[in-house]
Amino acid sequence: MLPRLAALAFLALTAAAPAEQRIDVALSNFEFIPSTIQLTHGRPYVLHLTSKGGHSFAAKAFFAAATIAPADRARIKEGKIELESGETADIHFTAPVPGNYPIKCTHFLHASFGMTGRFVVH
Repeated sequence: MLPRLAALAFLALTAAAPAEQRIDVALSNFEFIPSTIQLTHGRPYVLHLTSKGGHSFAAKAFFAAATIAPADRARIKEGKIELESGETADIHFTAPVPGNYPIKCTHFLHASFGMTGRFVVH
């Protein structure tokens, strides 16, 4: 009887938890595609970044506020992720409190050429 109760409890927990939604973002010459990322507070996501050139994905306030999976936290240094050309990165997180969180590439002049964006959490 006990194993059956444990199995039922596990099924109830997994059924109640929403599945991670994947967000694909391309980092290319002077733009993020998409540049605005819409999220729902408290939902789990995986941010899949693909770089088509050497770029950074800096979102210091967002990364500080979001709940980041421990295994992915080490990839974020000083609020940003550095990617070489052709490199990808996956960051698993739960969206933080509602608000607008800026994103930019911190490489020389990239943000001034338009490589900016934002997370919008509802």
